[in-house]
Amino acid sequence: MQAQAFFGRHFIILALSLTPIFLFIVGFDLWVLNSRPELLSDGSALTDSSPVLAPGTLSVLVIGAIFALFALFSARWVWRVQRQTATQLCLQRNIFEHTAEAMLVTNGARQIVAVNPAFEQITGYCATDVLGCSPDMLSPGGDQQGSYIDAWAGVAERGAWQGEIWARRKDGEIYPTLIRLRSVCESEQHPPSHFVAMFSDISAQKAQETRIDYLAHHDPLTALPNRQALGVFLASQIAAAGASVGQTLALLIIDLDNFKTVNDSLGHHAGDQLLRQMAARLQLHLGPSAQLFRLGGDEFAIVQAHPAPAEAVVALAQEIFRAVGEPCEINTRQLHISPSLGISLYPADGDTAEMLIRNADTALYFAKANGRNNYQFFTEPMSAAANKRLSTESELWQALANDQLLLHYQPQINLVSGEVVGVEALVRWQHPQHGLIFPTDFIPVAEACSLILPLGNWVLLAACRQAKAWLDAGLDLGEIAVNISALQFCQPDFAMTVQRILLETGLPPERLELEITESTVMQSADSSVKVLAELKKMGIKLAIDDFGTGYSSLTYLRRFSVDRLKIDRSFVADLESDVDAASLVASIVSMGHTLGLELVAEGVENAVQADFLRDRHCQRVQGFHFSRPVSAEAVVGLSHIFRRSSQLV
Repeated sequence: MQAQAFFGRHFIILALSLTPIFLFIVGFDLWVLNSRPELLSDGSALTDSSPVLAPGTLSVLVIGAIFALFALFSARWVWRVQRQTATQLCLQRNIFEHTAEAMLVTNGARQIVAVNPAFEQITGYCATDVLGCSPDMLSPGGDQQGSYIDAWAGVAERGAWQGEIWARRKDGEIYPTLIRLRSVCESEQHPPSHFVAMFSDISAQKAQETRIDYLAHHDPLTALPNRQALGVFLASQIAAAGASVGQTLALLIIDLDNFKTVNDSLGHHAGDQLLRQMAARLQLHLGPSAQLFRLGGDEFAIVQAHPAPAEAVVALAQEIFRAVGEPCEINTRQLHISPSLGISLYPADGDTAEMLIRNADTALYFAKANGRNNYQFFTEPMSAAANKRLSTESELWQALANDQLLLHYQPQINLVSGEVVGVEALVRWQHPQHGLIFPTDFIPVAEACSLILPLGNWVLLAACRQAKAWLDAGLDLGEIAVNISALQFCQPDFAMTVQRILLETGLPPERLELEITESTVMQSADSSVKVLAELKKMGIKLAIDDFGTGYSSLTYLRRFSVDRLKIDRSFVADLESDVDAASLVASIVSMGHTLGLELVAEGVENAVQADFLRDRHCQRVQGFHFSRPVSAEAVVGLSHIFRRSSQLV
């Protein structure tokens, strides 16, 4: 067909060229004939006669010449257009043959008239298999047949359609495609003469999207749905519960108590093993109406749908305690873990996923604050307390920035001499609206939000500056004691921070005493031994605070480089009424003497307690019986009073 068209076009060009050339030749011949001289009968020419042209001869000649020139230029232009058209057709043919997308062309009756090699590669059909057939042969049938009907309806209505539909290969495999359909019309008045379809196999793209979506909604360590998936799942469950009368939901957020100790002591690999074991255990104890999630770190969540959640959730919580409480063997070591649970209910505690998660988190906070290893249902007072805590946190940052913190000092008295032999620095917050705020109201908030680090460093720096100022003024108040939080002590650069502050303030190291709680040093006893040794090497005095409330052993006490034990105020308060408390205090004092440690009793509030401790040879005491915490100026005055009193005695 292409060869016939080629010869036909060339025949037309040749005909157009020959017609004016023929006219030109005829005109030229007439001109030559008419321009010859007349001859006599003897063959001689008339000398006086001139050539005479026949009428119209010149016109034919001129017109023929013009048409000949026009035909030559026209033929040249047609030849150039033909070459450009042939080049364009060749380019289009190459595009059709080599494009990566599958292409098929149908006639107006939707019969396939052409396909490209990409079509054969993607579908598995050869051109001979599909020519003359309907494109519907590629449809997988069933529910997907409607997609093909919609696609062709879109082409009929708008002249084009684009979208994703499923197709079937020759071997029967079903795969997703992105397809574009377009109709071809000779003019707007004519119906489509052809249809062109271009499509590509998007199986790999869909698989990648599925993989990305899975990673976005699942925890890679445990393969459980993650926090983002929890929000989506809760929203769908709430919508379903809202459509059913009486349907309720429960959200339980689970935190593994002291999980950080496992990571710190055995390493993160052991922690990961523990998390995987816990995920598997929790999964085993869930019924069909519950779904488990991992929120990150050592937190899990369970969503349970049940018509009577209060009873069902309590039973589930007990199952969780049993499952988590079973020993775990990690690296040949048996570990015992306990959980803390916060619980919120739909619709009582919220009608959105965000509210339920927030309120369950609030309940979890209270469960951990109440000693861990328990569960708490959310209540409205918890919300008020949480809001107050957030407000306190925000204002506490401003307090640090605006210099609203100050130190008060409580003297430590030598029971033998009666003199001030040390002072403990205690932080206060001078709030612009609420006045003086005591540490019990803001230190727990600071510890919960990690604000305790900058706050603790500020206290240490301010206390060292004040102690150096007293020394420069010729005042000897003994050591200045500063409480160190667990988070401060666990910082890798804690010893360097203390050394830097001593260098900055110029305070002699032996004038500083750091008080660290018994539970803090025992969280990671081996590393605590190293840190305490570094501090002791600097010349700093060290004291174990709240002694008797933790779980330290005599073995570790001997390894800890400490100077003093501070007897917790709860034991001192019960000296008069509780024989066991009195016996315990006496034992602690005796043990301290045996280990060569000095004893300091906190919370001494009356003379009876002071006499009991003096009789047991407890060297130092502090408490309201001697003085409340006071300002720097007041503690200097108190030291003079105690010194004069001791001299009179």
